[in-house]
Amino acid sequence: MTITVSSGVVFAGQLVSSGNPLILLSGGEAILDTVENGGSATLQGGSTAAYINVLQGGLLQGAGVLFGESLILGDVDGVTLTSGGELTLVSGGAASGVTVTGATSQAILEIGSGGHTSDTVVQSGGLEIVGFGGSASGDIVESGGIMFLESGGAATGVTVQSGGSAAYGQAVASNLTVSSGAVMSSTVLGGVTVSSGGTYALLGATVLSGVTVSVLSGAGLSGVTVDKGAVVRGSGALGVAATYVAGAVSGLTVSDDFVEVQSGGTASGLIISGGSTLQIDSGGTATGTVVSSGGFVRVFSGGATSGDTVLSGGDERVSSGGRGVGATVTSGGIEYALGGTISTTVVSSGGDLRLSSGGIARTTTLAGYGSEYILAGAVGSGDSVQSAGKEFISSGGVTRLTTVQSGGAEYVYSSGVASGTTLSGAEAYISTGGRTVGATVSSGGILDVLSGATATGTVVSFDGDDIVQSGAVASGTQVQFGGLEHVYSSGLSVATTISSGGREIISAGGTASNLTLLSGGDLVDSGSVTYAGAGTLAGNLSGAGQLVESGGGDLLISGKGSVFDGQVLISGGTVEMATSGALGDGYIQFVPPATGSAVLQIDAAAAPPAGTLFANVISNFNGAHEDIDLTGIPFLAGASATYNAGELTLIDGANAYYFELEGTTAGAYPVLSDGHGGTLIDPTAAAPKKAIDPKVVAFAHTLAAFAPSDAANAAVVSGASPSGLPLLARAIGSGGAGHF
Repeated sequence: MTITVSSGVVFAGQLVSSGNPLILLSGGEAILDTVENGGSATLQGGSTAAYINVLQGGLLQGAGVLFGESLILGDVDGVTLTSGGELTLVSGGAASGVTVTGATSQAILEIGSGGHTSDTVVQSGGLEIVGFGGSASGDIVESGGIMFLESGGAATGVTVQSGGSAAYGQAVASNLTVSSGAVMSSTVLGGVTVSSGGTYALLGATVLSGVTVSVLSGAGLSGVTVDKGAVVRGSGALGVAATYVAGAVSGLTVSDDFVEVQSGGTASGLIISGGSTLQIDSGGTATGTVVSSGGFVRVFSGGATSGDTVLSGGDERVSSGGRGVGATVTSGGIEYALGGTISTTVVSSGGDLRLSSGGIARTTTLAGYGSEYILAGAVGSGDSVQSAGKEFISSGGVTRLTTVQSGGAEYVYSSGVASGTTLSGAEAYISTGGRTVGATVSSGGILDVLSGATATGTVVSFDGDDIVQSGAVASGTQVQFGGLEHVYSSGLSVATTISSGGREIISAGGTASNLTLLSGGDLVDSGSVTYAGAGTLAGNLSGAGQLVESGGGDLLISGKGSVFDGQVLISGGTVEMATSGALGDGYIQFVPPATGSAVLQIDAAAAPPAGTLFANVISNFNGAHEDIDLTGIPFLAGASATYNAGELTLIDGANAYYFELEGTTAGAYPVLSDGHGGTLIDPTAAAPKKAIDPKVVAFAHTLAAFAPSDAANAAVVSGASPSGLPLLARAIGSGGAGHF
C-alpha cells in the first residue's frame, strides 16, 4: 500500500518497508523515518524530510529537501541537502545527483568507507567530504562549494567551477591552502577538472600512472607529484608548493613555485613567471617553455630543453652535460651555456646569450640587437650574426664558421679566436691579443685588425676590406678580385697573395713581407715590401715606397710599374726586371750582402735599347759581390764597361748602353759572360789612388815632344813595378797596340 503525505501533514518515526512506498507531496514532511530494505521514499518538489536513515536496499529519491542528520547505507537519488543538513554514506551507501547547498548554515555530504557519490553538485555553503575508503565521481563543485578529499579517498571526474574549492589534507583554509597535513601518495586522482577560479591544492599528493588532471584557465594546482605515466595539463596555474614531475605536465603557468622534471618526466608549454623555477634533471625534458620576468629555467646534466622563449627578465641556464635546442631569447632575456650545449638559438631585440667554460653553442642566430658572449673555454660554431646583432669573443673563447651579415659585427678580444668567419657587408674587430683564422671578407665587409692582433689566412674578395692597423699582423691573406688589404703605418702583412683585380695598399711606415702580386693585381707601395727569398710582382706596381730583396731567391718583377717612384734595395738574392718599365721611375740601390751576391737581372724587355740610357738610376753599385746581369744583351768577347761622371757605359761589340750611377762607385767594372749567353757586369773595388811623382810627369811631357803624330792618343797610366817604382805606359790609338 502506498503511503501519501499531503501538504501540512507530518509523517514521523515510521518504517518504510517493501510494498509500502512513501510519497511526500508538496508541503508534506517526514521526520525520523527509516527506509528499510526494499522500501522507498519519494520527496516531491516542495516537500521536506529530516533525520532519515536508509538501510541497505532502501531508496530515498525525488526533488525534495533534506536536512538534519541522515545515515545512508542504501541509495539516495536527486534530493537537495540544505542548510544544517548532514548526509553520511557508509558501507554500500550511494548518492546520485544530490545537490548540497547551505544558504544559512553549512550542508555536509560525507562519504565514508564503502560509500560512493556520483554527479553530486556542491553549491555555495555546501561541503562534500570524501573520507578514507569513500569515492566520488563526476561531482561538480560550484562557486562557494567545498570538496574535501581525505587520505585514502578517491575522486574521479570532479569539476571545480569558478569560486569552488577542492582541498586535500587535514584542514581547509581560504583559497584552498592546506596549512598542515598532506595526502598520502596512495591517493587516487583521476579525471579531475579545475575550472576558472578554482584551486586544486595537493600538498604532497601523487597523481598516479594512467591518471589525468586538467587544470583550466584561472584555476590553480599546487604541491603535487606526477608519477610516470600520469598527466597534469591545462591553462591554469601551478603555484605555492613544489611540484615533482616524473610523468607529464603541459600548458600551465608556474607562479611562485618550484617544478622539478625528473628522469623520464616531460614539461610542455609551461609559463615560468616571477619567482618560479623550472628544474630539468637528468633524463627529464622540457619543450616550448616561456620564461618571463623573474622566471628561471635550470637544465642539469642529462636534462634537455627545446623551443623555449626567454622574455625580458627571464633567465635560462644549461649546465655541463645539459642540452638546449631552438630557444628564442628576446629583449632583456638571457640564456647561459654553463658548460652545457645549446643549438639553433635565436637571440634578438636586446637578448643575450652567454657561454662560459665548457659551454658550446651551435648555429646561433643573432638578429636585431641580439648579442652573444663567448667567454674563456667556451666555443661557438656556425653562428649567424644578422643586422644589428653582435658576437663577442673574450679571452680564451673560440668561435668557428660564424657568418656575419650586413649590419652585424664580431668582436674578438685578447686571447680570443675567431676561425672561418664570413663577413658579408659586416665588420669584425680583432683587438690586442685576439686572432682570426681563415676569415672571408666580401660585399662591403671589413676585417679590422687592431694593434697587437693577428689575422691568418684571410680571403678578401669583391668589395671586401682587410685593414691591418699599426702593430697588427696579417699573414697568408688572399686578396681576390675587387678585394682590398690596407696595411697602415707599423702594420705588417706577411705572405699576402694579390690576385687579378685585387688591391694592396701599404701606407707609409707599413710593411708587407714576401708578398705575391699576380697578373692584374694592384700594389700601392708607400711603405716597405720586403723579401727574404723568391717573390713575384706580376701585377701593377705604384707608390713611392721600398722594395727590399735580402735573401737568396729571385724577385721577379714582370708587371706594370710605370707609375712606381720608389726605391729598390738589393742586399742579397736577385731582383729580376722582366718587363719594360717594370720599376717606373724608381731607383735601385745595392747594399753589400752579408753572404752570397746581390744581383740586378735585367731581361731583354727591360734592357735599354742600344745607344740609350737605362730607365732607372742605380746607386752604390760598387762591390765585388754585386752584379748587373743583362740577360737580353748577348755577351761579346772584348766587351767592356767604363764609368765617367755618373755614367756607366757598356761597350758590347758595336753597341753602347748607358747606366746612370749614384753614390759610391767601383774601381773598375769588368764585363763577363753570365754563363747563359747574357752579359754580366761585375765591379771590383776601387784601389787607393797614388799621387804621380812630378818628375815622372815632366819626363813624360819631354817624351811627348819627340813623339810621332799620334801622340795625342798617349796617356799616362800610373802603376807600380815590383820594386815599387812608378811605371810609364804609352797607349797607341786604334791602329796600334799599347806597349811599355
